Amino acid sequence: MTAVSLACLGGAVACLAVGLVALWALRRRLDLVARAEHELRGPATALALACQRMRRDSAAAARHAVVLEAQLERLRAGLEDLAAARRGRRGAGGAVSPVELGPFVRAALEPWRAALRRCSLDWRAGAATALADRGRLAQAIGNVLANSVEHGAGELDVRARRVPGGIRLEFRNGNRQLGPAAEEAKPEGLEAGRADRGKGVAIASQAARDLGGRLLVDVQPAGTLAVLELPEQPASEPAPGQAGPDLEA
Repeated sequence: MTAVSLACLGGAVACLAVGLVALWALRRRLDLVARAEHELRGPATALALACQRMRRDSAAAARHAVVLEAQLERLRAGLEDLAAARRGRRGAGGAVSPVELGPFVRAALEPWRAALRRCSLDWRAGAATALADRGRLAQAIGNVLANSVEHGAGELDVRARRVPGGIRLEFRNGNRQLGPAAEEAKPEGLEAGRADRGKGVAIASQAARDLGGRLLVDVQPAGTLAVLELPEQPASEPAPGQAGPDLEA
């Protein structure tokens, strides 16, 4: 065997060894992820059972249960995404069902009020129902709210109104003033999934698309406007050849 052949063989053995080490490290990482996922699912199930009991206890407890359940919807969606990620896939999402948007948004917003100096909700959409995956809806709204609290100046204004084809949710907050060194040029106009807003906006944007809507984010030096547009389920299916009611602009 020539020196060149020996060198090639040695290189191949080295590559095989490196590959085996990398495979072992990957399998160990996936096992750790599986264990973490298991430890999250148990408490999530226990919390869901506790919410069921709270609903039966009293009207006051039931109101708290609704708030907790909105967060559990987001937690369940994240767990499904985590389980799918272990297989190199993206979570398929949960079942689709009618969701009353007003109560859902109020429940998702409630926990964040404690972290804000001022929080307002101007609901001008009336009774609105979306045919949606509750987990994806919780992801979209929850990540927008979390970003508003994390990057905002402590005040948040939420507004809902009808637009042709659905419901428009607007989340507006002032930005923290960190001094001239922290200022950077921001492009004008509404954009989806700004990278400088972290992973939360990317997750919310994908969740909005899964729901048949979209997320638009406009970041300016003084403040940020996030717009979540969602399709609305018609109140009733129109008869053949009969147009349904128009949504107010």
